[in-house]
Amino acid sequence: MECLVRWTVFSVVVLLLGATSANPISANTTALPLKSGPLHCSAVRHALMSEKGFGEIPREPIPGNGLKMCSPHQDDENLSCCTVRMEAALAAKARQDFDHELQSALNGKLANILKTRAMKFNDFFMELLARSKKEFHEMFKKTYGIIYEQNQHVFTDLFENLESYFVKGRTRLDRTLDKFFNNLYQRMFQVLNGQYSFDDKYMSCVSNHMNELRPFGDAPHKLSLQVKRSFVATRTFGQALLIASEVASNMLQVQPPQDCSHALTKMSGCNVCQGRPNMKACPGYCSNVMRGCLAYHSELEAEWNSFVDAFSKISDRLLGPFNIEVVVEPINIKISEAIMNFQESSSQISDKVFAGCGKPRLGKRSPADNKEIHYETLNFGKNNARSRGQPISDMTPLENLINDTNYRVKDTKNFWSNLPLMMCVNEDAAVPPKQENNCWNGRTKNRYTEKVIASSGITAQADNPEVKVSPVESSRHSSKLNEQMYTLRMLVSKLRSAHNGQDVDWGDDEDEDGGGDVYDGESSGSGDGPNSGDGRQPHGPYDQEEGSGDIEYDERPRGKQFPKPAPPPAHSPPVPTGRAPTTSAAPPKVQKASVTKAVVTYLFPIVVVWLGGMFSDW
Repeated sequence: MECLVRWTVFSVVVLLLGATSANPISANTTALPLKSGPLHCSAVRHALMSEKGFGEIPREPIPGNGLKMCSPHQDDENLSCCTVRMEAALAAKARQDFDHELQSALNGKLANILKTRAMKFNDFFMELLARSKKEFHEMFKKTYGIIYEQNQHVFTDLFENLESYFVKGRTRLDRTLDKFFNNLYQRMFQVLNGQYSFDDKYMSCVSNHMNELRPFGDAPHKLSLQVKRSFVATRTFGQALLIASEVASNMLQVQPPQDCSHALTKMSGCNVCQGRPNMKACPGYCSNVMRGCLAYHSELEAEWNSFVDAFSKISDRLLGPFNIEVVVEPINIKISEAIMNFQESSSQISDKVFAGCGKPRLGKRSPADNKEIHYETLNFGKNNARSRGQPISDMTPLENLINDTNYRVKDTKNFWSNLPLMMCVNEDAAVPPKQENNCWNGRTKNRYTEKVIASSGITAQADNPEVKVSPVESSRHSSKLNEQMYTLRMLVSKLRSAHNGQDVDWGDDEDEDGGGDVYDGESSGSGDGPNSGDGRQPHGPYDQEEGSGDIEYDERPRGKQFPKPAPPPAHSPPVPTGRAPTTSAAPPKVQKASVTKAVVTYLFPIVVVWLGGMFSDW
């Protein structure tokens, strides 16, 4: 019985071993090279028959000795379905397809999206500004009537300068607001003292001491700060989208390494020569090729991610304290409140002006002279969700636009390191990972067994088996890449400045359209010039002789409202006429001051005549 059991077990083992040797299937079988079978070219002729530039396509396999990139595999007995001309055409097509897909990724999936959002944001902002301007006009016309209509250009200029800043950036916002309140101050002073006649010289004296009199209270400072921060952040938001879009497009000019063309041909062309025109690359194989070809492009990753983070922060500012909607839509109310502050203290301000600049002569009265200004609180801002009674949690269209744009930009984080994989996902590039045993590995149909590089960038490609990137070649191709990296660093710096409420200089902020008009060589009412806030009276105080119809210019100070100018330092000797100064002051500064003084001295009367039309009697 025991012998029978032993014999049975032995027989079973023998049968199992025989079956295993007859059908050797194991977990490692897929790693073994598969016999490709006899080479056929019919599929190649069918696939390329409609293509141009391939020449005569062999009907049967031919010797492939002349091929440089697609040399036949030894299993195919040195036979190929490609001629030398076909190999060259396949190489050109592989590079053309790569360039097309890269352009689609950079322009279609990145640059165009950013540019479209920038244009949409720009259109929305311009509509917001136009709507605010219209509501401003309606409110002030109803509230102030003929007084507003006679001085409408003062307010129109403000909106035009705000629009000019957003579109061109050639307006200094601080000067724009200073100019506006200075002009408004002069106009109101004349309206509230309509029984007097003022010439341009007198009004210049009035203007030079606006900061000391503070006719509008804190309104100019608060509004200027709000407008400046929100407009700077808003314009930076839109400009950042456009510049980032240009960076993405410019990366198309960055050429791939020299080995890239050979690797692309081997991946998507040599399969054709082996009679497999429809076989796609293995996923790991495609990844190596694309990471090598896009090594330079991937170097932009760190700078781009910094841009995305900085853009997200400025977006949060625009949804919070720098919300342009909150500043622009109620601007009519804020300016009207400033006017009421002036009206309430108009008599005290007039007394101080008369004491400092002299009492003007009586003039002819017009219907609008000395008319009391009545203020009526109106409910404007109809397009603002908060003014419509909607819950604060409900986002306005502008907030929705900012959120959506920020989401789109955030979605581009790690774009450059993921770009090689995006190129492989294309249906014409590689097979899905599940089919890695049934794909083209660069030599035949089988699994790709080379090392797969997991990182992007130039340094990581040192061990890339498909595309080598040499340091010498990298230095030759780095110019355009470095330019884009610098642009992104500059953009991040500007976004951070705008986020912190600071000025942002785009290189186009020269004041070419008069947004910051000047008085006596300095910006009016800005508080920065030599005649702002220091009590100087370059034209002297004014007084009127009893019984005289002319204004007498009296150089004696009148009253104590305006402090006297400080005397020159005792240690500064006078400069002899016609000789160069002997003081230690820097020559450029001395020359600049002299030019400014000359311009003021000789051109100021011309400017006064030109401005005279603006201060006609009402």
